Amino acid sequence: MSVRRRAAELRDGLLDLVFAPVCAGCGTPVPTTEEERLVCRTCWSRARPVPAPRCGRCWAPLLPGREVGPRCAACEEVPAGIRVVRSAFLLEATTRALVHALKYRGWSAVAGPLARRMAELPFPEDVEEEARVCVPVPTSAARMRERGYNQAALLAAEFAARTGRASDPGLLVRGRSTDTQTALHPAERRANVAGAFAVPAGRADSIRGEHLLLVDDVWTTGATAVACARALLDAGARVVSVATFARVHPELDR
Repeated sequence: MSVRRRAAELRDGLLDLVFAPVCAGCGTPVPTTEEERLVCRTCWSRARPVPAPRCGRCWAPLLPGREVGPRCAACEEVPAGIRVVRSAFLLEATTRALVHALKYRGWSAVAGPLARRMAELPFPEDVEEEARVCVPVPTSAARMRERGYNQAALLAAEFAARTGRASDPGLLVRGRSTDTQTALHPAERRANVAGAFAVPAGRADSIRGEHLLLVDDVWTTGATAVACARALLDAGARVVSVATFARVHPELDR
């Protein structure tokens, strides 16, 4: 190895130590040699995909001994107009940290790496062919002012770009502010968001008869996604599918 090349490597290593970006998940420096600079390899290795066996419709992981079928008990809360739900990972320590970085810590750029994993989700053939427009779950005006962006809209735009779809954040709006869902029980979550979303006047023609792909960061109980889907279906959409980065499962979320 030449002296010049060795000196360049030492220089680059020093720059890495001083200026290397840190991982949005764990805060450790990410080497400049890594392809993805916002989330380190260790965090991705710790992110757990939704494990099989899974419900073929809502993607909920099934407990041992449960029969795999086209629907599960959790699907009872999902209206017939929702075709399928797909989530890339379980919401656990690492994926929760990544979602919090995007949602609460101003790491808007981390939407790209998260959406890249969402783009690998296996949708049924009819969804791949029909659902060509992504609709992000809208946020309130107050949260937009606080954060400066809607994390679901960022995910939808990145996801759409990676899957050859379009993203249209103007197809769905939040008609009223709602309390944060974090501490609410499932029934309270459903009541909190019931009727909170609407298709703007003049946009119904854009969705009539369409299969739309709703995009959000996390599927918890499904209350928010269901409320959004109902608004789209009531306005004329034929069917709605859902894509999220992560999902909660009470039995497996530790």
